[in-house]
Amino acid sequence: MAQEILILGLNPAWQRLFFLDKFTPGEVHRISKVEEYASGKGINCSRVLQNLGGTPLLMHFLGGDHGSRIFDEISACGIQQAPIWIKEPTRVCTTIACGGESTELIEPSPELSDFENQDFTQTLAEHWNSAQSVALCGSFPEHFDVNCISNLDFAGKRVYVDAITDIDSWLEKGVELLKINMPEYSQLLDRLGIPQVKSSPQFWKMTATAVLERLPIKNLVVTDEDSPVRAFRFVEKKFQSITVLPPTVEVQNNVGAGDSFFAAWLYADSMGLDFEECLVKATAVAVARCEVEKPWMLSLDRVAELEEIIRPELEKQE
Repeated sequence: MAQEILILGLNPAWQRLFFLDKFTPGEVHRISKVEEYASGKGINCSRVLQNLGGTPLLMHFLGGDHGSRIFDEISACGIQQAPIWIKEPTRVCTTIACGGESTELIEPSPELSDFENQDFTQTLAEHWNSAQSVALCGSFPEHFDVNCISNLDFAGKRVYVDAITDIDSWLEKGVELLKINMPEYSQLLDRLGIPQVKSSPQFWKMTATAVLERLPIKNLVVTDEDSPVRAFRFVEKKFQSITVLPPTVEVQNNVGAGDSFFAAWLYADSMGLDFEECLVKATAVAVARCEVEKPWMLSLDRVAELEEIIRPELEKQE
């Protein structure tokens, strides 16, 4: 049985997905199809991880009718949850999918009370010591007490991060993986005071080297929509970079592609795959996710096909 992974997906959403043949702001649209389901980075990650064969334990804040719907849906698919029930309702995320592109409308996050933060701290303590692998996914709700997680003991744990805000304390302790997108990478470089001369052919090597020298990150991955996926690490104190351009496919819905990438890396790493194979698996799963309406609907056979396409395309630089 796959090792359980504690997923901290603290800012979930109830997803409303509208499919349109044409979307023009300012006009009246008749929606051809509507889907509603539990969503958010932690939920997407957990469901894809489960689909791949992993065993997630999902911890999240839930409130109101949408929070109850999320709990029921995730329970029905067999994922273990550790919910923290809150007074304010879980936010709604509305996505307009049209012509392979997605427009997202995201409601403000719920605001947490002191009591709800205390409840979170107590619930996390019940699971933290037994967790060997922990994944932090996405943003925090408003008024989340970051000290709840800043002072956690990482000893004996493999920690993975798909987030950018208020996670410096985690990065300084050392993580197995930091997976962020290009805008988030720019934010990280700004925080570290690393110059961003994007016109330089040495931009990636200079900036990634600086990040890895300043922070104890084992693997750094930067995704950028249709651009190449870039993965960086040090091997015996030598900088190594691997780049791969995802194959072009017919996109149904690309929301959650990054979450699917993260989930696949978690699974591949838990199965003992090496750095390159983790990158291949994660890229293949992210691409396969874009071909279907919902993240967890991806075909494992299709993932295997994409892996065979992607593997020869890896470009390694040192």
